[in-house]
Amino acid sequence: MRTVLITGAASLMGEGIALALAQGGWDLMLTDINEEGARKVADKLPRDARAEVTRMDVTDHARVRAVMRQTVDRFGAIGALVNCAGGLRGLGIKRKPLAEIPPAEWRRIIEVNLKGVLNTVHAVLPVMKAQGRGAIVSIAASRGLRGGAGASHYSAAKAGIILFTQTMVLECAGYGVRINSIVPGNAEARWKAGDDGTTSAPLGRPTSAEDIGKAVAWLISDDASHVTGACIDISGGTTLH
Repeated sequence: MRTVLITGAASLMGEGIALALAQGGWDLMLTDINEEGARKVADKLPRDARAEVTRMDVTDHARVRAVMRQTVDRFGAIGALVNCAGGLRGLGIKRKPLAEIPPAEWRRIIEVNLKGVLNTVHAVLPVMKAQGRGAIVSIAASRGLRGGAGASHYSAAKAGIILFTQTMVLECAGYGVRINSIVPGNAEARWKAGDDGTTSAPLGRPTSAEDIGKAVAWLISDDASHVTGACIDISGGTTLH
């Protein structure tokens, strides 16, 4: 059952996760609303990697369910689900005070970041319960732990992922399904050093896609068989909780 479905596979973080899991021998179902971007990621995988690419909007529950069935038909099982779809600026939405956020914008943030996770977990659970095992990892954010001005809707969505993950432990453990979340630090794609070249991270560098990929690979492996309900901090010390 070494098949993993990744949402948001076209993103920088999605690419890092896909590369780490392909190198670990996982078969991949790469999904993204940006199908062309996901195919570019597939092209970067090792030649012997088995990977399928399909377009999937995580806010479309019917499409999510169809892709889950497609994955089982293609690979025979779904051993792991990685929820990487989401973001703020990636959706073309700028930070601003709540009073200046039109309802359409916060609905979009909640739908992609939180509802998307609800949709994928809801669709994959019957598969994993029938298998008697499975692992789910959802990418949250430091703003989901401590909030942040100008991103109230994003903070609320990511906090929802963390609490949803902890709640699902109580429903999933009896079926052999583990579910965890990851809090990345400032990603390398948007890292900004100070004028003197220093950074605010105690470890002195941004969180790389490779960092996240390795963490996901561990969480869905048998080496983490007793880890569930955790919120793993991969921020280089920028998020202390």
